[in-house]
Amino acid sequence: MSDFLKEIANRRKRDPLAPVTVVVPSHVAGLQLRRRLAEDGPFANVRFETLPRIAELLGAGDLARANRKPLARPIGDFVAAQVAREAQKELAGVRDLPGFARVLRFTFLRLRRGGFRRAEDVPIQLGSGLLYEVVRLYGLFRTRTSDFYDTEDLLDAAATAVRDRRAVGSDLGDVYVVPPGALSASVDALLSAIKRAVGASHYHLVSDDEQEAERSFVLAPDPASEAREVAREVLAALEAGYGLHEIGVFHGADPAYRTLLNRAFEAAEIPVSAMPGTPLSETPAGRGVLMLAELPLHNYSRTKTIDFLSLAPLRDFLPAGGTQASLQPARWRRIAREAGITQGIARWDSGIETLIRDLDAERDRRDDEDERRVRIQENADQARELGDVIATLASKLQPLQQHQPAAQFIEAFRAVVEAYFDPTSPTLPAVLGQIDQLGTIDAVGGSFSLESFVGALRANLEVVYQRDSSLGQGVFVADYRMAAGLSFRYVALCGAYEGVFPAGPRAEELVEDRFWQDLRASHPFLEDAALRSERSLAQARRAMTAASERLTWTAPLQASSAGREHYPSHLMFKDAHAIDASIESASALRRTSRPNLVHRPPSPLAAMLTGRVLDLTELRMRDSMAGRRDGRSFAGHAVARSLDLLNARRGAEFSAFDGNLSELAGDSLIPSGAVSPTSLEHYGACGYRYFLRSVLRLRPPEEPEDRETIDPLEKGNIVHNTLDDFYKAMQARGRPAVNEPWTEDDRIELLEMLEARLDESEARGRTGLRVFSEHERRRLRADLAAFLEHDTEFRIETGARPTHFEVALPEDAPLVAGLRMRGYVDRIDMTEDGKKAWVIDYKTGSTRSYEGVKPENPLADGTKLQLPVYLAAVPGAEAVPMYWFISSAGGFQRMEFLTTDENMQRYEETLSSILDGLKRGTFPAVPGEWNDFYGVWDNCNYCDFKRLCSRRRDEEFEDKRGDPSLQPWLTVGVTARGEVTP
Repeated sequence: MSDFLKEIANRRKRDPLAPVTVVVPSHVAGLQLRRRLAEDGPFANVRFETLPRIAELLGAGDLARANRKPLARPIGDFVAAQVAREAQKELAGVRDLPGFARVLRFTFLRLRRGGFRRAEDVPIQLGSGLLYEVVRLYGLFRTRTSDFYDTEDLLDAAATAVRDRRAVGSDLGDVYVVPPGALSASVDALLSAIKRAVGASHYHLVSDDEQEAERSFVLAPDPASEAREVAREVLAALEAGYGLHEIGVFHGADPAYRTLLNRAFEAAEIPVSAMPGTPLSETPAGRGVLMLAELPLHNYSRTKTIDFLSLAPLRDFLPAGGTQASLQPARWRRIAREAGITQGIARWDSGIETLIRDLDAERDRRDDEDERRVRIQENADQARELGDVIATLASKLQPLQQHQPAAQFIEAFRAVVEAYFDPTSPTLPAVLGQIDQLGTIDAVGGSFSLESFVGALRANLEVVYQRDSSLGQGVFVADYRMAAGLSFRYVALCGAYEGVFPAGPRAEELVEDRFWQDLRASHPFLEDAALRSERSLAQARRAMTAASERLTWTAPLQASSAGREHYPSHLMFKDAHAIDASIESASALRRTSRPNLVHRPPSPLAAMLTGRVLDLTELRMRDSMAGRRDGRSFAGHAVARSLDLLNARRGAEFSAFDGNLSELAGDSLIPSGAVSPTSLEHYGACGYRYFLRSVLRLRPPEEPEDRETIDPLEKGNIVHNTLDDFYKAMQARGRPAVNEPWTEDDRIELLEMLEARLDESEARGRTGLRVFSEHERRRLRADLAAFLEHDTEFRIETGARPTHFEVALPEDAPLVAGLRMRGYVDRIDMTEDGKKAWVIDYKTGSTRSYEGVKPENPLADGTKLQLPVYLAAVPGAEAVPMYWFISSAGGFQRMEFLTTDENMQRYEETLSSILDGLKRGTFPAVPGEWNDFYGVWDNCNYCDFKRLCSRRRDEEFEDKRGDPSLQPWLTVGVTARGEVTP
C-alpha cells in the first residue's frame, strides 16, 4: 500500500498543487497515511477523507434544500420501535419482546445498504411470508422517516451531485480509494460516479500489499494468559528497537480481548492507543448516569443505590431535604446494612426510622457513658441524613416515572444529573451531549418512559467512544476489522481462533439466509452469510498484510472457563504450514512442539514464570520460585506463602495450611473465659470453623437481602421471644397451675403476641415477600396453637409447672474438664417440691441435623453438647435435659439426654478431648458427608466460611487422615462414641 503514497509524492514534485483525494476507510487510517506521506516531504492540496465525509460535502446541501434533516440514531430507533409494535402475521407473537425493535432496525439497515430505497424495490415473489412482513414494516419505516436522510441517502445525493456537476471531477483531482472500498450499493454508486467524473486514468483502486513479514506463533492456555503473552511480545519488540507508533495489535471479534489486552498492557506499563477508545457507557460519568436512571427500575435496591453513591462522580454535597449533605458513601453503606434495607422507598423510610428509634433508645439507656452516647447520637444523625438524601433523590426521580414527551423528559433528567454530578468530571459533557441527542425524537412526536429512555441512553453511550490517547502515543490496539489502510513494522494478531478471526457470519435473527441469497442475486451488495464471511475474511487478510517486518500470531487453547477447546484460525494454520509442511491441520498446530516456531506455555502459571518479566507480580513469583529451588529464604515474598499453601494442601501431611497450629500449642488457643457449648460443637464438627469463629473471632458482614421466605434464624427468634413473652405474662398471673390445661383465650393471647412479633420483624424487612410471609404466619400460628396442646399434655405427664425462662447458667457453676460453661436455657419446668426439673431447649426446625443423636451416641460424635451443660441451671434437682422440637416440621418431638453415670463421664471426657485438641492446635477443615439434596457437604451447609476452604477439601481431609498430628481432633469423636482411643 506504500507504493501509491510514493506515486503521490512523485506527482507532487511535478505539480505541487494538483488536487488529490484519498478515500480512506477510517479517520485513523487517514491520519496514519497522511503522516506516512509527510515522511517523503511536505505536501499541499492532498485530502484524506472517508467516503461519508466526502458525501456530506457533496450532497448535504441538496438534501438541506429539500428540507430533509439528518436521521439521528435516536429517531431511527424510536420509529423502528413504533413500527415493530405494528408487526403482524408471523411476527405478531414477538413484537412485544425486548430487543425485537433493535433486530428489526438492523434488518432495515441491511435492506437499505443492499440498495432498497423503498419496500416497492423488493421483488414481490419473496418465497417467505416472514420476509414479506419484514419488507412491509420496512416500507412503513421509510415512509415515516421520509423527512430525514440517513448515510445511504447522503451517499445517493452525493452520487447524483457528482453526475450532475462535471466540475466536481476537477475539484477532486486524482482519486485513490483505499480498501475496503464498496460495502453498500450507495457507496458503489458514489464511487462509480466519481470514477466517471474524474476519468478512469485519474481513478485508482489501491491494492493491498503482499508483505513478507517474519512469522512467529504463540499458543496460550487461555485468553487472559494470551493477552499477557502479547504484552510480553510487545516488550520484546520495544527492546528490539521498534517505536510505539510502529507496533499494532489486532484482536479477533471476541470483545473480551479489548479489556484483557488493556489490563495486560497497563500491568506492564506499556502506553496504549486503543481504538476506537472507551465507550462512554464504561466511563465514570456514563456508568454513573446509567446507574442514576436505573435506580427507580431497580426499586431503589440498597446495593444499586449505595453503588451509585459510591461509584458515580458526584458533587461533594448532595441535596437532602431543604439542605445539603456531605457525601459519605462508606458510612451510608454501613447504616443501610444496619437498617436492614433491601429495596423500595417504603423500606428505606421504615428501616431508617426503626434504626433511629433503636439508636435513640440505646442512647437513653446509657446515662453514665457520655462518650458512647455521643457516638450513638452521631450514628443517629448520619442515619437521618442518609434518609433525607434518599428521600430527596427519589422525589427528584419520581417525575421521570411518568410517560412524557421527549423534550420534557430530557429537560427533567438533565436537571437531576446536573444537581448530583460533579461538573468537572472529564466525560460528563460528552454524556450530556448524548442525553440531549435523545431529545431529537421530538421531531417525530417521540416520548419516553423511564425504561425506554434507559434503553435508548445505553444504546447511545455504547456506540460513542472516548479517545484516551492519540494515534502514535502508544501501541495501537484495535479489532482486526479496523486494520484497513493501516501499516506497522510489527503486528500481533491476538485471539486468532476459529470463528473469531475471521468472525463467523452470525446466526440469522428473523429471516433464513436462503431468502437473503435469493435477493442478493439481483442486489449484490445485500448481505447474506456468504457475503459476510467473504468480507470478514478480507478484513482478516488486511490485518495480516498490515505487518511490514514481523507478524506474531497468538491464540488460546481453551476458553476462559476451561470448558471448551479453541482451535487456531485456518489463516493462522496456513501461515504455520507454509513454514513447516509437517503441520497439516489446526489440531497438528495445537500439538506441535517446535520451540523455535511455536511458543506454548503449558499453564497460566507456567506462562508467568517464563520469558520476559511483565510486571511486579511476575517478578515476585519468579523470585519466590527461585528461592524454592536454591534453598534461599523467600518467606517475605507476597506469593511465596500462596505457593506453599498449594503444595501443602495437596500433600499427605497435616500442615499449618490445613489447620495444624501445633507450633502455637498451649493455653493461648483455649478460651480465657466462659465458653458456650455451641462453639465446642463447632469444633466437634469442624476444627477450622471453630478456629475462624472462636479463636480469630471472624464474623461475615450481615448483608440484608430480599428473601422470598423468612430466614430460619429470624423465625426461631420470633418463636422464642413469643413464648418467652407468653410464659412470663402467664407466670405474672400465677398460671398455669399444676395440670391446668391451656384455654382458647390463652391460645388467642399467644397468637396476638406472635402477630406483634411478626409485625415488628416485618417492619425491619426480615419476613420475606408478603405472599410467602402470609403463608408463614399461618403456619407459625398453627404450630404455636398445636404446641399449646402438646404443652398441656407434657405438663400433665410430668406434673410440673413452667418456672424459669431464658435462664443464664450460673457463673459459679462447677468447671467441666477445666472449662467454665456459659449459655441460656429457654425454659425450666419444676415440680411443686422442687426436687425434679425438666430443662428445655426449644428447636423450631426439623430433626434432620439431630439424626446422629442416638442412645448409644448421645453426644453425636461431640457435635451435640448443649443438654448436659444445662444441668448446671438446676443444681439441686433431679433434672431431665431435653430438646423440644416445637413445630410441625419437627413433629413436636422431645429428645432427652439420659443423665446416667456413663453418659456424664463420656460428656466430661469429650470436653477434655476437645480441650486437648484446642491446646495442641489441631484445627482441621472437615466437610462431613456429601448431601445430595442440598448439593453441599453437611458441615458446610450453614457455615459462614465455606468460601475460604479448598474446593477439594473432602479429598484433602481424607489424604491427611493418617497423619498422627490429626489424632487430637479424631479423638473427640472416638471419645464421644465411647470407643477406645487407638
